[in-house]
Amino acid sequence: MILYIHGFRSTIESHKAKILKKHYKENIIIPDYSIIPQQAIKELEKIIENQNIKGIIASSLGGFYATYLSEKYNLKTVLINPSVKPYLTLKKYIGENEKYNGTPFDWTMEHIEMLSNLKMEKITLENYYIFLQQGDEVLDYRKAEERYRGAKLFIESGGNHRFQNFERFFDDVSLLLLNNN
Repeated sequence: MILYIHGFRSTIESHKAKILKKHYKENIIIPDYSIIPQQAIKELEKIIENQNIKGIIASSLGGFYATYLSEKYNLKTVLINPSVKPYLTLKKYIGENEKYNGTPFDWTMEHIEMLSNLKMEKITLENYYIFLQQGDEVLDYRKAEERYRGAKLFIESGGNHRFQNFERFFDDVSLLLLNNN
């Protein structure tokens, strides 16, 4: 079983979530977790502990959460344009926000502090496969390239934050997450 963790302001109805669900069918869990980081981690930990999770796929802020969870549970993890320091990059969203589906929420300095408490100084690089597109308009791909240097990295020119045409890598992802544990 694979766990997919979507990004900030995203939902289980995102493009990536839909293509992953279509491909992996009953072999993937895609939760709509709390916007509150501390609560989100508790919800995701419960899924890992209660399901037969063999690996994680995550995007953006989900990539930051996945790194914490990968280290705690020693899981193989695929990150797509991951956020490396959301406790810095998400400060600009303090205040009223909306998820992409229109659901409103407040983002606070307390949430930023919660993210800061989830930092993992050392990571097990061999557990990660990182997919980056240089055209990411939300996050600087070079930050993730630096953070995960030594892990398996795929860096592509162009693209965007959603990572265009990610489905072409499903076979590689399946080999890593479903057959390698």
